[in-house]
Amino acid sequence: MELAEVLPATGTDEAALLRLAGALEHASEHPAARALARAAEERHGPLPPVSGFTSTSGLGVRGTVEGRRVAAGRPRLLTEEGMPLPEELERELAAAEARGRTVVAVGRDGAVRGLLTLADTLRETSAEAVRDLRALGLTPVLLTGDNPAVAAEVARAVGIERVVAGVLPEGKVAEVERLRAEGRTVAMVGDGVNDAAALATADLGLAMGTGTDAAIEAGDLTLVRGDLRAAADAIRLSRRTLATIKGNLCWAFGYNVAALPPAAAGLLNPMIAGAAMAFSSVFVVTNSLRLKSFT
Repeated sequence: MELAEVLPATGTDEAALLRLAGALEHASEHPAARALARAAEERHGPLPPVSGFTSTSGLGVRGTVEGRRVAAGRPRLLTEEGMPLPEELERELAAAEARGRTVVAVGRDGAVRGLLTLADTLRETSAEAVRDLRALGLTPVLLTGDNPAVAAEVARAVGIERVVAGVLPEGKVAEVERLRAEGRTVAMVGDGVNDAAALATADLGLAMGTGTDAAIEAGDLTLVRGDLRAAADAIRLSRRTLATIKGNLCWAFGYNVAALPPAAAGLLNPMIAGAAMAFSSVFVVTNSLRLKSFT
């Protein structure tokens, strides 16, 4: 994500708006927050410290910056705080969402001071990663808290047909549970605080190593690279590993079952039996070492 526009309310300075929002968001681990904090630092230098910081999953953050109470997040958060958007910003909000932007509303001292819009920057490898997952027989689903217009644009760009947008963390959990109740095996890939509960609920939680500590802690497996193709690689490797384990077990059991009757009947020389057992062990180890060639 990257900052696209700063839309201050009437009477609000654009630089002050971004600086206050950036300072507040600097204390958050959310990808949108990181983008805002980075843009504020690049444009206005070091950011002031935050005190009394609190975060509401799926909605936004609050805190005190330079002695002023600041809130930033979904417009719904500010409305719940008694700060409804003025008509001018309602129009800007609708226009930004129609363009596929993620919108962060910023309030200070009991009033909405402006909007910050963010553009999703897709990795060049995202569409390839989705194709890889389909090739494995999986059905990709985009599960996001972003508004439907943003989600639909991203899904179209990467080739995902099913989209569940505008959901809070508990909504993500509910969708995972619904799919599992249908008898499906669900793997969840996520990197944010809002993904943590769904990662823990899924049959397989894949956390991106470049994501938040909460997501990494909740996941069953951490993908060191911040590249979705690693998820397909991990699934391919797990399938190949399982196939190797099954092959080794079949060989070991079959080998021993075939050799037991002649050995019990005294028809098998002990030296030959010992050599055969050693060969069996060498075979299993060698077969397993083939996994080192996985790419």
